[in-house]
Amino acid sequence: MKKCYAILAGILLWQAHAFAQAPGSTAPRQGQGQGQQGRPNMPQIGHLYGKLVDAKTGKPIEYASVTLLRQKDSSLVTGMLTKPNGDFSLENLPFGTMILRVNFMGYTNVQKKVSITPQATEQDLGNIKLQQNVKTLQSVEVTGQKSAFAMGIDKKVFNVDRNLSSVGGTAQDVLKNVPSVNIDLDGNVTVRNASPNIFVDGKPSTLTLDQIPADAIESVELVTNPSAKYDAEGMSGILNIVLKKNRKAGFNGAVNAGIGTGNKYNGGGNINIRQGKFNVFANYNINANRNWADGTTNRSNYSNGQKSDTNYLFQNSNSTSKPLFQFGRFGLDYMLDNRNTISISQNIVAGDFKNNEDLRSTFADKNHTVTGISDRLNNNDFSFRNYTTTLSFKHTFAQPNKEWTADINYNTSKNNRNGDYLTQAQNAAGSPLGQALLQNNTTNGKTTFVTFQTDYTNPIGKNGKLELGAKATLRDYTSMYNVYDKDTISGEFINNPQLSNNYKYNEQIYAGYANFANTIGNFGYQAGLRVEQYVYAGENEGTKYKPTRPVPGFFPSIFLSEKLKNDQELQLNYSRRVNRPNFFQLIPYRDYSDPQNQREGNPNLKPEYTNSFELSYVKNWGNNNFLGSVYFRNTNDMISTISTPIGADTLLTQYINANRSNSYGAELTMKNQVLKGWDLTTNVNLYQTDMKVNANGQNYDNSGFSWFAKINSETKLPANFTLQVNATYQAPTIALPSSGGGGGRGGGGGGFNQIPSSAQGTIKGFSTVDVAVKKDFLKNKAASVTLSLSDIFNTRQYELNQASPEFAQDYIRKRESRILKLNFSYRFGKFDASLFKKKKRDSGNDTQMVDPMQSF
Repeated sequence: MKKCYAILAGILLWQAHAFAQAPGSTAPRQGQGQGQQGRPNMPQIGHLYGKLVDAKTGKPIEYASVTLLRQKDSSLVTGMLTKPNGDFSLENLPFGTMILRVNFMGYTNVQKKVSITPQATEQDLGNIKLQQNVKTLQSVEVTGQKSAFAMGIDKKVFNVDRNLSSVGGTAQDVLKNVPSVNIDLDGNVTVRNASPNIFVDGKPSTLTLDQIPADAIESVELVTNPSAKYDAEGMSGILNIVLKKNRKAGFNGAVNAGIGTGNKYNGGGNINIRQGKFNVFANYNINANRNWADGTTNRSNYSNGQKSDTNYLFQNSNSTSKPLFQFGRFGLDYMLDNRNTISISQNIVAGDFKNNEDLRSTFADKNHTVTGISDRLNNNDFSFRNYTTTLSFKHTFAQPNKEWTADINYNTSKNNRNGDYLTQAQNAAGSPLGQALLQNNTTNGKTTFVTFQTDYTNPIGKNGKLELGAKATLRDYTSMYNVYDKDTISGEFINNPQLSNNYKYNEQIYAGYANFANTIGNFGYQAGLRVEQYVYAGENEGTKYKPTRPVPGFFPSIFLSEKLKNDQELQLNYSRRVNRPNFFQLIPYRDYSDPQNQREGNPNLKPEYTNSFELSYVKNWGNNNFLGSVYFRNTNDMISTISTPIGADTLLTQYINANRSNSYGAELTMKNQVLKGWDLTTNVNLYQTDMKVNANGQNYDNSGFSWFAKINSETKLPANFTLQVNATYQAPTIALPSSGGGGGRGGGGGGFNQIPSSAQGTIKGFSTVDVAVKKDFLKNKAASVTLSLSDIFNTRQYELNQASPEFAQDYIRKRESRILKLNFSYRFGKFDASLFKKKKRDSGNDTQMVDPMQSF
């Protein structure tokens, strides 16, 4: 009997298919795509799936007909027969309003309107029960083309594919254009003038931002005040870099290549194949970006605090770096059925550098008379290898929004460096004094990150939701640094124990959380608690260090919201967060790479705790959005730095815990469609920071008001041209140290050669403007050429002014920033637009119609 039903259902579907292709039908011809409301060449990425069951027995219904028709003319979009377990899955759906129709002999038909709009990527319709009374299905929204920037009260999402100026660049170039995010010359990231916690695919990583190619990034997610579900680390929230992972049916991919001024090259490609229960993806990128940097330091050292007895130091630095990055990623998704998926992925990243620096120091007395010169040449080769393996399982339940996930992430990185310092002392006239001193240094390091995580989401009642989860993060770090001095008589290299070190540490974070959310009318609330246990142990040359354990380990969060008329919403939230000192801040080693500017870690650093409050208002109308927030952060034991003179011309920078820091401000983000084809996103952050420091018997108060603004403009021009302009301005602000997490330049050689920041300093303001234009061509806009120019006015640089009773210093740093790049990309692929899959089983055949593959 079932075979008869299957044959009848197949005949009905065949007739529907024939009607859809009949003359006069608006269905697309073979080889043509059909997008939103009949417009061709629109992306078709919607996905609906579910299961048909008998309303009385609960048993699955196989061979039932599930079809999707356009509401406008009832033409066929797609369809299938349910599998033996009752599952159905409709993929590659276009924009528009459609009718979902379920037919099976002996059951009453189910028919309901389905809306495909840019609001969600896929939808589980749950268990659809067939019975005599028609059951109404909820409206479904499936995402099509993504907007460049989507914002809400709880999360902002920046889609990288729509950002032209970062094409062929790195994650640093991406973040420069993300609203709310500021990034300095060394890749250190701040949000609202504080450091966020940076993740890659939601997991910790040892990769720095310039080691991640922009072409491998799907989107960037920013959560300024995370709930208890997220890690407690990060003063200003979570910044998550999401790598590309395609799941479109059939096969598709892209290749790209680019060239830039100053010997810069990039290339790569990606491919995705999805057939049946398997989805396989892979991508590879290579990036060679030669760059230069220069800097100057002007320092006045007051002997015994007396300005009348002053000596002067002037330094000039010129450096070049020749990095070569290779980024590879491949993975597999195996769909056991519609609701169970196992995924495994592997990332392989390699970096090789050649760095050269010439540092010239000139010394002068109180009369500005030159007393001596030192010329220091540094040449080193640096390389690293990074491997990340991720294994994931996801189970979705028939009840909408109910799911369970489990993940294991293993990340390991190895690095080594070999270089030398050649220092030549000179007299005031520039003549050499004796032989040049030669030092050789070698570094070998290894870092291992392992995370175990599980999350469970369960809807409760009509609007309630309970979230539970647990996570373990394990990290081991080892670093061996050896310095050898060349004996000027024997010519042999002798180990220098004062400059060498052998450091290792491990940290463990065990966490669990619970979140409950619900709504009462227009009022919503969410309360959560995260508990983290942090264990740390460090060792250097046999000396063990155990910093103060963070207390308390409880991190609550509360969110209150009220929906207002005319698509408006208010939200008030609070969270408690922590920023734990990193390796470079803890290591008890003094860095002498620049003898006049030494840096030393502090193994007794305590973590800093932040209480964060935020009041937000969001308004949506048409294609326009407005998000306004006022915030307040109180930080205790804030990690800062203090600089003190040692000797006549040397400055030592050390990490300390400040007494407290308060920061408060307002952030406004507006997304407008000014005209048809012209989108404008404006972000302004105004903030006041007050910091109090007591160190070495002295009190320092550093306070100041500042503001930060970004404008991103995208204009659609005739002939498939797109123009983007991104502008940034940072007003003068007090210098707050970066946590160093997720930033930094690969191959920097140990983390001490970054831009200095101090409780005593003020950073001068700067501005930068990037512009890019793209031309799409070929069928379906499969190919594109992008021409971009970064920092067109060559104004991007870093300037720090420091002052204390013992010294005054002006520090200027400039990296190559005005870069012209030309990039080409080509997208290819075919989608499987089959209405039915032909199956042959021992018990019989299920004959189904098959459409040819559609072009991408």
